[in-house]
Amino acid sequence: MEAPSPTSTTDEQHVLRNMDGRLHGPMSGFFDKYFGSFRYVHRDGLLEIQAAGPVIARCAIPSAPSSPDDFLPWFFELVRGQRDGARGSWHVSGGPSASCCSIDDEGACLVLTVPPCPDPEADTRWDRVQVVGQFYADDVVCYQDGLLRLCKSARRVFASQPTRFFLHGFSIRGPLIELWVFDRSGLYCSDLFDVQDDFVRFASIVLSYQHMSDPALGSSSIIGTDENGSYVALESAEGPPLGRLYLERQPIACRDNLVGAGTTCYRARASGSDQWDYVLKFKWRWARDRPEDELLRLTREKGVWGAVSLDYYEEIETTANLRRGLRWGPQRRFRAAGSRARDGGGAECRRHGATGNAGGLANYTEETDNFFQNRILACVVTSPVGRPLHTFRSVLELLQVFRDAVKCHRSLFRDAQILHQDVSAGNIIILDAEEEGSPRGILIDLDSAIEVTDGSETEPDITGTRPFMAIGVLRSEPHTCRHDLESFLYVFLWTIITNHAEDPPETSRLREWSNGDWDELARRKSLDMDPGGFQTILDEIPVGFDSLRPVAANLRGLLFSSRAGPIWKGTHGSPGDVDTLYDGMISVFEEAIAFEDKRSAGMNDRLAC
Repeated sequence: MEAPSPTSTTDEQHVLRNMDGRLHGPMSGFFDKYFGSFRYVHRDGLLEIQAAGPVIARCAIPSAPSSPDDFLPWFFELVRGQRDGARGSWHVSGGPSASCCSIDDEGACLVLTVPPCPDPEADTRWDRVQVVGQFYADDVVCYQDGLLRLCKSARRVFASQPTRFFLHGFSIRGPLIELWVFDRSGLYCSDLFDVQDDFVRFASIVLSYQHMSDPALGSSSIIGTDENGSYVALESAEGPPLGRLYLERQPIACRDNLVGAGTTCYRARASGSDQWDYVLKFKWRWARDRPEDELLRLTREKGVWGAVSLDYYEEIETTANLRRGLRWGPQRRFRAAGSRARDGGGAECRRHGATGNAGGLANYTEETDNFFQNRILACVVTSPVGRPLHTFRSVLELLQVFRDAVKCHRSLFRDAQILHQDVSAGNIIILDAEEEGSPRGILIDLDSAIEVTDGSETEPDITGTRPFMAIGVLRSEPHTCRHDLESFLYVFLWTIITNHAEDPPETSRLREWSNGDWDELARRKSLDMDPGGFQTILDEIPVGFDSLRPVAANLRGLLFSSRAGPIWKGTHGSPGDVDTLYDGMISVFEEAIAFEDKRSAGMNDRLAC
């Protein structure tokens, strides 16, 4: 899994949105927690590292670097001198260590790989990286930019190691260093210290990283490997054990955010089977959200049409447990543009090219009203296995998939009183059903779903996947089934216009559905759903999908009536109105399916003649 280009401005905005406001530090107890089990003895230029008594490393420490310009040669002289017992090796990502004396404005990305990489010229294997670092010889780079680049490296590690618990990192600007730890609840740092003044402390930390165990580095042992491939061993107390489930090499879906659920899904097969009968999902759910297994069990009890079957559920770890022993206050965010850091950095540095980056996290950020959000790593196994939506094989199949996905949503809402809240391209799958009446398309992933009762109203909360979120949801209105049905329209348009790809064409207006703040997205979508704007969207539908233009237009007509101004974005209140909307959307797809059936039959008749 390759992360987006590290030089992309859009990518940096995405990373900033994801991590800003989820920063903590400096954390009291940081050094004791992560390095307190080591004891360091420095005498006569030699450093001994002890763990529980025995000496685990002995290394000659060169004199302190005379300046930041000399740091990288000094660093690699240090780590090259420590070979015996080291579990990993240090490299410069994207280039050999030998060329490390020459760095550009991007700085140098330092990575520790375990096991050691024998070839310093080799490209970085992000699935083996255990520590990431970012180094700048001076302070001309803004603090925020430097931290964003470190976060992008961390995101690559988590994308390649989806069951990872946490990750160590460090950021060096000139002589100053902050140590960092990343987990799915955010990132937090140590106190700032000076590498030149306290080079023995820094050397001790760097060498300690090379001798840490997998648990101390944040690496998990959830996924094992044997001669048959990668597997997860599952034991169930509620039913027959699944034993080892072997995972397909590449995931079928993954979220590339550093902070958040980090949802990753694999197709899986039982030991001895050659059929991919299961979907195995890892997800760091927010502790306040209802566990997905409860909702999946409810769908089974209520007989929801098209619901997936829950085969296994286990909660493995929490970020609160990973952070035990640390003390933190409110989460922090970067100061808004135009505000001024205490030492003149931050936004002022960005605009004027000023230096003055002498401080740490507290100098460039401000406290928020939010506190730490605990996340729980869950392993979920479901069946059946379907194909991604963008793999549809014909217009007819696509129409059948959407019709049945809407029917599945209706059954969830009517029969189990579950509101999905995240109708998106990744949450609709295609089933290769052979039995008459079996669904061709279903909704998956109840990560964001909630149970609603008659007359109840959801709390205002912006929930969903950016390109497909309803206008009302973007405006923080209480989420309703009508908002989910609006999302079906956006997914339908997205699927047609992308035409079997994962992203729209470069010139597509749909690309603007992913960028900007919530208010900006709501304004753009409102314009695109107006008659003139919607015609522009219809004009993007590729040749070969002409028969789907009236389908899209009819869906828009149902969802955006003229009962309250140019377009109506509210929600019908009565159950009868809700049923009318469901029935109307299903009928639009049914009529289009009948048309495609008739057209296909006509083509076959002409071929027969």
